[in-house]
Amino acid sequence: MRRFFLTAFLATVLMLLALTGQVVAQGLLQNDHGQPLGTPGKPLDVGIGIHIDQITFVDQKSENYGAVATLRFRWKDPALAYELADYEREVRVFKTDAFLEYATERAAIVPAFVIENQQSNRWIHQSVIAVRSDGEASYFEKSSLTLQAPYFDFRKYPFDTQRFYYEVVSVFPSQTVRYSILEDESGLGDLLGEEEWILENAQMQKSTVVGLSGMDSDKVALEFTGRRHVLYYAIRIFMPMLVLISVSWSLFFLDEYRKRIEIAGANLLVFVAFNWVISEDLPKLGYLTFLDFILQWMFVVTGAAIVFNVMLRRMKLAGREAFAAKLDNYAIKWIYPLSYAAIIGFAILNFLVKT
Repeated sequence: MRRFFLTAFLATVLMLLALTGQVVAQGLLQNDHGQPLGTPGKPLDVGIGIHIDQITFVDQKSENYGAVATLRFRWKDPALAYELADYEREVRVFKTDAFLEYATERAAIVPAFVIENQQSNRWIHQSVIAVRSDGEASYFEKSSLTLQAPYFDFRKYPFDTQRFYYEVVSVFPSQTVRYSILEDESGLGDLLGEEEWILENAQMQKSTVVGLSGMDSDKVALEFTGRRHVLYYAIRIFMPMLVLISVSWSLFFLDEYRKRIEIAGANLLVFVAFNWVISEDLPKLGYLTFLDFILQWMFVVTGAAIVFNVMLRRMKLAGREAFAAKLDNYAIKWIYPLSYAAIIGFAILNFLVKT
């Protein structure tokens, strides 16, 4: 009887120890692995690469541009893992719908995203998702769309440098999905197909914005800059403007004031035409650009030259020809050239240097 009780006691102690060890082991397992990825305490890390292959257009009047881009997302979630013995290949490839079904069955989070500055439908040329047996997943997409460019500033036009962005924002809050940057898989292609702009200085940026959920969400953006081919504007705009200014100055060497007025009036119409041509390329701005300022003052000076020559003619008819000739001499040597020098200097200082 004593042996029986002793045996029962030892068995009870051993069973309690076993149960205690199992509880402790389960507690440790829960602390390390029990909380799934994509929860506030354990966000899913997603690497993002943005590579722009082509620029289809830049519409500065509408302040947007078209792009063909390749997006790459990489993340690892044990919930997506599978037994290698059940499949013949190390990597399983899914279409988007099939992957959503696969992830839903395994209660895995899908790192959905939006293009924040998207202005049109995103036409997906090709997309695929690859999943390895250890749960590492990669999403690849090549698509084309129109993107907003709200940061355009034309004050220095045509010497301006504009900023372009491709912005990807997570649908989930930052505490659920966290972004990182894939630098090696981001940037601009070598043949963008854009002749009007010189596009360069591509760099990836990460920030936090208010997402669709109303909470802070991670954002990754590819920023690059564009500058114009200045030679085009030098030949098509500045050289004709210089010729017109020279022609206007040469008028002062004519003795006949009536001829001066006629030629200056023709120049005035040319400046008006210049202004209309340039305004067609830009939106209706609430501020003057560098080129606007120059053109407007050319318009004013040419108008003032017409008024000045009318005044000289009236003085000549009134018998004050000597005084008119003296004023004319000052205009030829000093007033006209110094006026344009002051206008251009002021424009450079206030539009190109200060801003």
